[in-house]
Amino acid sequence: MNIPKFLRIGYWNVGIIESPIEDIMQSEFVNIRWMQHKYKDRFFADPFLFKADSDYYYIFAEEYEFVKKKGIIVLLKINRSTMQLEDKHTVIDDDFHLSYPFPEDDYIIAENYKSGALHKFTIDKNTLTAVKKEKILDIPLIDPTFLEYNGNRWLFGTTKEKTIDANSKLSIFIENDGKFIPHKSNPVVNDIHTARPGGKFFWYNGALYRPAQSCEKMYGEHINLMKVTCLTEDKYEEELVRSVDSHNSKRFNLCLHTFNTYEDFAVVDGYEYSVQIRQRIKGVIHAHITHRSE
Repeated sequence: MNIPKFLRIGYWNVGIIESPIEDIMQSEFVNIRWMQHKYKDRFFADPFLFKADSDYYYIFAEEYEFVKKKGIIVLLKINRSTMQLEDKHTVIDDDFHLSYPFPEDDYIIAENYKSGALHKFTIDKNTLTAVKKEKILDIPLIDPTFLEYNGNRWLFGTTKEKTIDANSKLSIFIENDGKFIPHKSNPVVNDIHTARPGGKFFWYNGALYRPAQSCEKMYGEHINLMKVTCLTEDKYEEELVRSVDSHNSKRFNLCLHTFNTYEDFAVVDGYEYSVQIRQRIKGVIHAHITHRSE
């Protein structure tokens, strides 16, 4: 039986590669353990580690409910042994869609594109919830990624003058007296295979690497690991070293668009399709009710 496309729902999920970056860089394939949870009405994506101990991974991620059509930032508590989601806690809920929760000290800089700007959210250490929102850039930067390098603080992300730009035009901003100044060569990358950020920078064998999304066939089909060969106030150059994907996995094997490496593991996400008739019907009803109430 042919299933109509409108009944097909795409799900992202959080996964762990339990290998250090040295092994990942030298392996042809990666083994991903996927988070187990009960939710059918939402997905979890864009994972960044908050902390980990011997029993749990604590991960910041986007939670997207299909009916609400808006992402929020949550903290996931995942059992390291079973990969079961044991708890989740809302960290940031805004009037606009949120994703890509890049953590910095007591802040999370989350993509807040529909607000028309880029903001940082101060996180209370005790409650782990946002208590303050501050604008840091008048440009609605997509997948904002920070880097401390050669005495400067750099901000990477894509812009969206045209729809394709979000996946194909990478820009850099340099912090100067609290303000972010555009790089002289923006956009520094104009390539749908390597522009859009896909996680935090990392070091390997003395070189700096940038995870980048490849979006030619599908949004976030896989991650390209780009070796940074030049980063100055006038110039940026990088080269592709290898790719990381989930195609060899039994689940969530269509796309992988976030890659964050830590001491002895990496946090990723993966995408798959599922047929959820109930969720599609709920979405249609919700849209109808919303339209009638406007």
